[in-house]
Formats: sequence, C-alpha cells, structure tokens
Amino acid sequence: MTDRDWRLQTTANLAENWNNPWTGQVVPKGTRITVVSVARLNSKKQITIPVPNGSAILLSASLKSHTRAKALRVKSKIDSSIKKEVEFLTETDAFDFLEDTIQSIFLAYAAIEAFANDVIPENFEYAHYRSSEVILETANKAKIQRYISLEEKLDQVLPEVLGVESLKSHKSWSEFKKLKKLRDRITHMKTEDRKSSGPENDTLWHQLLISSMPHKTAFDIIRYFTSRMESPPQWVEYAPL
Repeated sequence: MTDRDWRLQTTANLAENWNNPWTGQVVPKGTRITVVSVARLNSKKQITIPVPNGSAILLSASLKSHTRAKALRVKSKIDSSIKKEVEFLTETDAFDFLEDTIQSIFLAYAAIEAFANDVIPENFEYAHYRSSEVILETANKAKIQRYISLEEKLDQVLPEVLGVESLKSHKSWSEFKKLKKLRDRITHMKTEDRKSSGPENDTLWHQLLISSMPHKTAFDIIRYFTSRMESPPQWVEYAPL
C-alpha cells in the first residue's frame, strides 16, 4: 500500500476475474479495487472520490493543524527565547495559533469517536444499566453510536467487543481525560475566558498554550485497541503519525 494514500478506507486486489455488471467489462484478477463515493455536483456533473477512513482523515487534519500551530510558536520564538516574558509577533499569529490548536483538539477527539464506532460489529448488542443500577437495557450498534458516551465506549464497549482490558488500565486514559476536558471546555466556553487575566488564572487560553499533541493522544488510544486485533485496519500500519 506504499503507493496509495494511507487515509484510504480500504483497498484490496481481486482474487479472480470479475465481470462488471454496469459496464459489461471484465476486470482482470489482481486488479486493485478501492471503495469510492459518487456525488452529484449539479444536474450535468457528478464527481467520484475515494472513500477515506474516518479516523485517518480526522487524524491527518489534526496533525496538520498542530503543525501549523507549532510553526507559529517557532516563528515568534515562544519556546526558544530566553526572555521571561514572550508574545506572538502579531495578533493574527496569536489568534491563528489558537484556532489551529482548537481545530487539532476537536479533530483528534472526533477521530477517536469515529474509530470506536467503526469497531463495533453490526450485530453487536451491549447490555448496560440506564440511569440507575436497577434498569438493565440492551443497545444495538445504532443506539450505542448515538447514546453511549465515548468514555463508556472506551471503558466498556470496545473492551467487550475485542476481549481486552479497559483503556482505564493504560496510560492513554489520563491523556484522553485531559483531551476530553479541554474539548468540553472549548465547547462550553465560559464568560471568565473572555476577560483579562494574569498567569495565576487557569483560563482556556492558558490550557491551549500548554496542551500537548492531540493527534498523538488519539493515535495512541487507537493503537491500544488495534494492537490487540487479529486484522487491524490497514491505515494504522502506514499512518505517518
């Protein structure tokens, strides 16, 4: 797969000749096939694109956002300067850094969610208690994806599906909790985060400035589970992360 984009959802080779029912052509054995999506742009034109793996394309975007943010820190010598007080060269650089960091966080979190949903088998049913320790109900894949929190998926659902220990037993759990907390804090931004503050105040902007690498946190979590799979997704092996 080294000559293909690592973000592909799936790619394979035909085991035998195949007669394409739509074109009538015979596709020879060994031909590489890829899942595609066809969309209509207008009444006269449609476009065909290869289908990416959800987690892969979100992680790729998260990495790109983080890389741009890191470049802005380097440009302003935020980390290399020996001065005790530093700042970005321009307001634009400062805000672009914050935007890229926020994007990286959201995209990384979404990548974990996409992976968790993808791993759940179509016929899987998850028994869990609803609102108390009294009412036990069963959820199918559709309900799990919609109603079960990502935290519970990583702690209970995926371990049950794959027959592995909860992510809570791994060092990645604490990093996931940090990522989730920061993502939630951005989503539910408080008034206090829009006021002037000093270094003694723990603001959202402070947390964004000291956050680590969201894409790495997400990929470490994904690899915790894929390393225990008999047939892990192809993209994980080739991901430049």
